[in-house]
Amino acid sequence: MRKTIYILLISLIVNHAEAQEVLPLSQCYTLAKQNYPIAKQKGYINENLEHQIAQLKSNFKPQVDIIGQATYQSDVTSVPIKIPNIDIPQISKDQYKLYAEVKQNLYDGGITNSQILVQKAAAQTEQQKLAVELDKLKERVNQSYFSVLLSQNQLKLIDIIKNELQSKINKIKAGIQNGVSTQANLNQLEVEILKLDQRIGEVKSQESLGKKILGMLINQDLSSAQLVSPLLTNSQETKIQRSELSLFQEQQNLLSTQEQLITAKNMPKVGLFLQTGYGRPALNMLENDFKGYYIGGLRFNWSLGGLYTKKHEKSQLLISSKNVDAQQEAFLLNTNIALQQLDAEIKKLDNMIELDQKIIVLREKITKTSSAQLDNGIITASDYVTDLSAELQAKENQLIHTLQQALSKANYQSTLGL
Repeated sequence: MRKTIYILLISLIVNHAEAQEVLPLSQCYTLAKQNYPIAKQKGYINENLEHQIAQLKSNFKPQVDIIGQATYQSDVTSVPIKIPNIDIPQISKDQYKLYAEVKQNLYDGGITNSQILVQKAAAQTEQQKLAVELDKLKERVNQSYFSVLLSQNQLKLIDIIKNELQSKINKIKAGIQNGVSTQANLNQLEVEILKLDQRIGEVKSQESLGKKILGMLINQDLSSAQLVSPLLTNSQETKIQRSELSLFQEQQNLLSTQEQLITAKNMPKVGLFLQTGYGRPALNMLENDFKGYYIGGLRFNWSLGGLYTKKHEKSQLLISSKNVDAQQEAFLLNTNIALQQLDAEIKKLDNMIELDQKIIVLREKITKTSSAQLDNGIITASDYVTDLSAELQAKENQLIHTLQQALSKANYQSTLGL
């Protein structure tokens, strides 16, 4: 029986699953990321980017404006002399115009292309923010997963102790019939069986709650799932590969494209235009009749007002870039501190687990002696139960420390970004 208990504790580290559905930790990470509601935003970001790019590309499609106006002016152009036999018409002071103007960009200084790059960089930044949020799920999954794992293995351990108690009860019953044991000893052991049943109910409740939380995170029914402790070792990897670092880089890329846009906004623009309409007067200002007309040509435009603000806009982007650098430095500092704390925790638990094993060996010897003494009527069942409970507690301590260390190793890897 002692060997059986010892093998169980060793198997908690190697932890091979029984005939239930096996659900490894790595699969939980994948399912959590797939099923978390904000994961849908990835598709929304891409879809929105497609619409933004299509809208920007329309800048190079012909643009049509329809304009109408009716005016009245206090004076009009007139010829101040009279020429014999020539009737010079008097232009009306009320004038009307309805026309359409078609404009076609030939060169916009690179604004459209720069705006597309900005939108792509902004979308990539949003995608990376989403990746950061999804990576945070790992810690929540770790906590729930190892909580369930602890409960499942506690139940196995309690069941073994319960079977041992039941075996002892059977011996006590036989001893009562032979007059070598007492009813008091039997009652004491049966009380302990009831206490273990209470403990089993408590642990099963914790297991059920943990499964519900983990099941909600990964959108799975875990009622019959068997979790397995991952084979985690002390990671030799020291390079931080967190998605936050990619986010900082994407933010810098966004600032770089915004700087390109500032330059493009201050470049000259060239385009074609065609204006056709109907009005009075038309192009001939001395003809006071409604007529159609058209005019077309090449249009050049260069707004120099942006040159006054260009320097300040780029300075603001430089400050924003330095701010991102500062955030990255703070993130790396905090992450390295967290890694040091986790590494210290792992090493501390190494020592505790080693001492737990020594305690277990001694506790098993004490319980073995107590068992023999109880069989010979030297001690009472109460004394035996005390020693057996101490052995169970020692084994539970080792189980808890083993899983705490596995959790710390999982969190260490998550903190590194592995």
